[in-house]
Amino acid sequence: MIIPHLIFSHLLADYILQTNWLAARKGQFIAREIHSWDGLALHGLMVWLMSLAVLPRQIAALWPYITILALIHTFQDGLKVWISSRLHIHPFIPYLVDQLLHLITILIFQAAVVNYIIPRPGPDESWVMALGASLIAITRFYEVSWWANWPDMISYMNHWRWWGYTERITMLLLSMFNLWILAPLAVVPRLYAAWREGHAVWEQKRGATELLLGIAFSVILGLALKPPR
Repeated sequence: MIIPHLIFSHLLADYILQTNWLAARKGQFIAREIHSWDGLALHGLMVWLMSLAVLPRQIAALWPYITILALIHTFQDGLKVWISSRLHIHPFIPYLVDQLLHLITILIFQAAVVNYIIPRPGPDESWVMALGASLIAITRFYEVSWWANWPDMISYMNHWRWWGYTERITMLLLSMFNLWILAPLAVVPRLYAAWREGHAVWEQKRGATELLLGIAFSVILGLALKPPR
């Protein structure tokens, strides 16, 4: 299975390596103006390089297919910009559709190249890739998805960023080792710190919702990510 590898590389390119400048530059893409393609092209190059980097032993067999995968990813991003500029809808909708299309493309890629994956990744290698993808998912993917929903949450998420990272990673690790019942306790330090500041989390608009979703997301991923025996 190479799906964990490609989800990891996708999240690396879309959330770790994609700076605010690059995201903004991608948003300025206009199909008829070649000079506006630089941000989109740079992002597509990152997707291609990260996809190759996570499959070093399979590059010889898979690089043509990974090239096609990166081109499709780039096309989907350009399509999102084009559609978003023409439809007056909440930004979360094109964001969600874009991410779903990327994942569907990875699934199709897997089905198309399954016979060319030589050598096959072992369970330990796949688990490491899945762990890397999960860590990005509960940190950058989690907060960026919130921002796409409610931009007014940006200052709140920024203020508690490292607290949130720590508690969600802790919950993920506890759940991985069947200690999920203790996982929600990881949010207690943030609850206390917010209360001491005079801005209790439950008084922040959508603050309690963000906290509960973080618990659910981290625990579910942790339960699905049991270390191989």
